[in-house]
Amino acid sequence: MTNPLEAAAGSAPAVKVIRRGGWFKADIKKLSFGGEDAILKDFSGKSWPARLLGRRQVAQEVRALRRLQGIAGIPRCYGEAEGGAAVLMERMDGEWITQFCGSRPEEAPPLFDRLVRLLAAIHARGVAHIDLRKRDNILVQADGTPCIIDFNASFCFEPATPGARLLFPLLRRIDDSAVLKWKSRLAPHLMTAAEWREHRRMSLLRKLWIFN
Repeated sequence: MTNPLEAAAGSAPAVKVIRRGGWFKADIKKLSFGGEDAILKDFSGKSWPARLLGRRQVAQEVRALRRLQGIAGIPRCYGEAEGGAAVLMERMDGEWITQFCGSRPEEAPPLFDRLVRLLAAIHARGVAHIDLRKRDNILVQADGTPCIIDFNASFCFEPATPGARLLFPLLRRIDDSAVLKWKSRLAPHLMTAAEWREHRRMSLLRKLWIFN
């Protein structure tokens, strides 16, 4: 597989470190790729156990992003880099969902409608995110378009397989419950009676899984 950084025209692109990850977290770097801002999630400078785990996370993220290409609100994936220890992707600008709803509460109704549709489009391609309770992973652009990022913990399922029949419905429900969590906190007046019941039910069950 061609390294997208090596394939870039001209000299090696200037890289700016945005955030240093912890022991088993990727370093987040910003660079220009194809004339646009890109993000490099990079484990290459970590210890060998972190690099080993990082390569698995990179492979998961690349697999999910490639399935989801073409969906508005999903970053474009440019491929693996650094020998499979990094992934290069489009930079998605936006505010955390908490910030957006705090500063523009009147735009919460269309935002949550769009977020539900975005998540349905992701699930329709056999992908479950499972980490949407983390506010960093839902961004909102200036025009109110939601974006979902960080698919390193995601699951991809093939149609008509045992995993798709048995596990995927549960993971979809976990994703949906994360949206209800944010809706209940940021726009509780929009919650229907059925959504409150589902939110309470999933809140009770949440202690049974690790994706909190």
